[in-house]
Amino acid sequence: MSEPDLTIISPVLGARAKPLKEFYSRKEAANYLTERGYKISAQTLAHMASNNNAGKGPAFDRIGWGSVRYGRADLDAWATARTVRVV
Repeated sequence: MSEPDLTIISPVLGARAKPLKEFYSRKEAANYLTERGYKISAQTLAHMASNNNAGKGPAFDRIGWGSVRYGRADLDAWATARTVRVV
């Protein structure tokens, strides 16, 4: 019996070999947003999460002192809120 095809077809990204994750590290979150057309670096996400810029970046969960995780739904909501449609 053959393995089932787990390729995901996205209208934006085309075929993906891996399913999307539910939570991302800061670097993975930056890559996720960049793949969707919101070019951003992990360093920029870190800067947006700092005290002086609180509330400007996507919502995240802190795990311990040095690790953060971004939820895919939070990343999508943050990106959608910054999308401007020109008619």
